[in-house]
Amino acid sequence: MKKRTGILLTLCLALIGVLFVNPKGVSAANGPDKSKLSYAYIIVGSEITGVDEFGYTNRKNNYVYLSDNMKAELKEYNSDYSFTTPKGVSYNEKTNTLTLDNYTGNEIKCSSMGDDFTIELKGENTVEMIYVYGDGYGGSLTISGKGILNVKGGTYFEEDNLHGRCGIKLMSESMGSKDVLKITNGATVNVEGDGSSNMVLIGVFQTAASKDGIQLDGVKLNGAVLSTWTDEVEENAIRRDDFGFPSYYGVVKKDGKKYLYCSRLDFSSGNAEWNYVVYSDDNEPKQIETYDTLEAMFAAGYKSVMKTDYGYKIVGKNCTISADSSSSNENGNVIESGNLLYEIKTAGTKKKAGTVYVAGIYDYRKEKSSITIPKTIKVDGISYKVIGIAEEAFMQDSTLEKLVIGANVKYIEKNAFYSAYALKEIVIKSKKLTSKTVGKNAFAKIKNNVTVTAPSKKLSSYKKVLTAKGLSKDTVFKKG
Repeated sequence: MKKRTGILLTLCLALIGVLFVNPKGVSAANGPDKSKLSYAYIIVGSEITGVDEFGYTNRKNNYVYLSDNMKAELKEYNSDYSFTTPKGVSYNEKTNTLTLDNYTGNEIKCSSMGDDFTIELKGENTVEMIYVYGDGYGGSLTISGKGILNVKGGTYFEEDNLHGRCGIKLMSESMGSKDVLKITNGATVNVEGDGSSNMVLIGVFQTAASKDGIQLDGVKLNGAVLSTWTDEVEENAIRRDDFGFPSYYGVVKKDGKKYLYCSRLDFSSGNAEWNYVVYSDDNEPKQIETYDTLEAMFAAGYKSVMKTDYGYKIVGKNCTISADSSSSNENGNVIESGNLLYEIKTAGTKKKAGTVYVAGIYDYRKEKSSITIPKTIKVDGISYKVIGIAEEAFMQDSTLEKLVIGANVKYIEKNAFYSAYALKEIVIKSKKLTSKTVGKNAFAKIKNNVTVTAPSKKLSSYKKVLTAKGLSKDTVFKKG
């Protein structure tokens, strides 16, 4: 599973389709935000109309709810939008409930709708994605009712390089908010992924929920695994910009002192160019220096101040959440054992072993620097042979230093260990690997001084195979 380090590049522009964080308190928030500068809205359906000169996607959004401030903003900036209620959709502001009644569409997206925002299901409904932003004001979602919700894995819109594409995503956008997804008994939620075994089907990020950011109330998860998510991200601050709007700033340090920075567009040359501007860490930040590139800013001695971001996720190829979910012993489903995720390739029984691929880490907070991929695992009384390592399973893993590959592993898919830059030692017990069963770049972009120990009769062939799949030619190979 990917473990990424992100730099938050923040924009000081008041309006380019950016969601600004509300600077007020982050206590429990019920109902849509009614404050003067509220950015509360519900979008149900949108249309891509093109791409602007800066590379931003132009979209005509259809709103079913807008705060007074959002209405004024859209009008002032002549935004292309519609305000209609599609067939099969209704919103009750008093109960803060969006009802879907046999609705089919592309996206549902909302912001600043509070902690009691609910989607009620009637009949069978299908969408491409659901994104809930807190904007510092709540950020929770309850899915209730007696109907069905099919989510097609977010294939319609991919905007978040840090968290990737999700079918359902909640982001409180404030570490103080209790960001919770709750699915109640009676509702059925099906999320279809993009084909990879470790896609985040449902993600709840930046949550302060102490226990469960994803709560299954009388329903069961089938086909995927509920786990945790952590990432080291750049600390950010919220200040008002020259227009009086709240904006994100990244936090950096130089010579022991904190500063703020953001990226902005400069039109002085006649062309639109990005600059990186450093400010004082004050309530009213004062501009100090400007750099052409982020690299130039870091070269001048500024260093990012990092913090741990965390949340909860449901990972797998697809999943079903309902009171009637069947056994997880089915091909394509994801199971967990020994803090590793496994994708079932062939289902097993109490009498006959199935087969699995390792798909990644289950809980990164418990990840160790040494991982052993076993010959077999046993889950719910069923044994499985571990025959492969899935695509991107340990891509960009920053903790893994020693890897032991079990004797039954025959397949290592492409990019399985791509850029796992902490890796120092690989011990291979399997005698089944070939150039056809090890995928492209499976071991690319890792350290040149990795030591590989392999069975003596396979040493020569494995050296050819693994260097062709990304290992440096300077890698030391030893007999096991």
